[in-house]
Amino acid sequence: MKKIIVSPLCTASICLSVTLLAAGLAAQIAAALVPNIILPALDIPTLAALSLLALVLEVILFGENHRFWATSLIVGTVAFGVLSLCAGSVPTVLDALRVGILGGAVFLICEVLLHSILDRISSGAAGKYPRSMAVVSALLLWLAAQILMSIGI
Repeated sequence: MKKIIVSPLCTASICLSVTLLAAGLAAQIAAALVPNIILPALDIPTLAALSLLALVLEVILFGENHRFWATSLIVGTVAFGVLSLCAGSVPTVLDALRVGILGGAVFLICEVLLHSILDRISSGAAGKYPRSMAVVSALLLWLAAQILMSIGI
């Protein structure tokens, strides 16, 4: 049986695209079924939650992958920019560019912090459970990102 060689860049783009696509689709379905619904604002904690969800999904499905930071920034910028414009979360291309740049930066920061935490944890006794530690670490990082709630895009 042949083993498939998976690029770390490919796994990041797949997981982030699937996460953003699911979130955009859920927002469109919720807005269509319940017209008076108030959807969460597209702010830094929301971008951090989507980024951390994609990173945890990547750790669970593909294992822990380390990438060059510039590629993570580019993947995050393109994914957040294009998919937020397609989902209708932002009205103009300029707003999509702003969300894309901020989303790419948030994705890069979340990736660096999550992987540094997972590297530290992997050397200890809790290193036997990398998937559950990724979930717990991402939850704690998302709670830490709540301090930036008042900063809008």
